[in-house]
Amino acid sequence: MKASILVAAVLLTTGMAAFAAEPEADKAKQEKRICKSEKLTGSLTRVRRTCLTQKQWDELAESTRRSVRGIVDDANRTQASSVSNSSSGQTGF
Repeated sequence: MKASILVAAVLLTTGMAAFAAEPEADKAKQEKRICKSEKLTGSLTRVRRTCLTQKQWDELAESTRRSVRGIVDDANRTQASSVSNSSSGQTGF
């Protein structure tokens, strides 16, 4: 009797987990992956293939834009502070 209750509980739990996973599987199937190939630096023949959804490609592009903007802003601040120091007669050394 206890064994049949245990088996029933396991089957019920497994069935519920499978039922809950179905909408996620359908959603993943709906999101089409876009694959892009890029040549690897230092190689004439090696290529890296990356497959992401459109949303992931957009997030990657935005992240890259923010990183580049941060680098440019830092460079501009450093250049501006060195120009203001040299114009006031101070050196960074």
